[in-house]
Amino acid sequence: MIRSFVCATALCGFVLGLGARPVQAQNAPIVLELFTSQGCSSCPPADRVLEDLAQDASLIPLSLPVDYWDSLGWKDVFAMPAFTQRQKTYAAMKAENQIYTPQIVIQG
Repeated sequence: MIRSFVCATALCGFVLGLGARPVQAQNAPIVLELFTSQGCSSCPPADRVLEDLAQDASLIPLSLPVDYWDSLGWKDVFAMPAFTQRQKTYAAMKAENQIYTPQIVIQG
């Protein structure tokens, strides 16, 4: 629940901060990677926010369903091990010990 709040807060903060981008970066698209899973009860609200953000042409929103929730009994038909590995790589780069959903990564 707290992580969902953190994710939603981060997404809102990101959206509010879009107008503050440096002038030279205004034409470059911003990549948003949302790690999600069908087995995650907190993911549908994050998915809806990502869907809303997809209306902004300056953003490239990506939904990356991970497979580590599958072990809890809900098989995510869209999940890919490569997405889980990508999220683990981001965590390792930031020296984080955990991965979770929903999680958004902005510009890598």
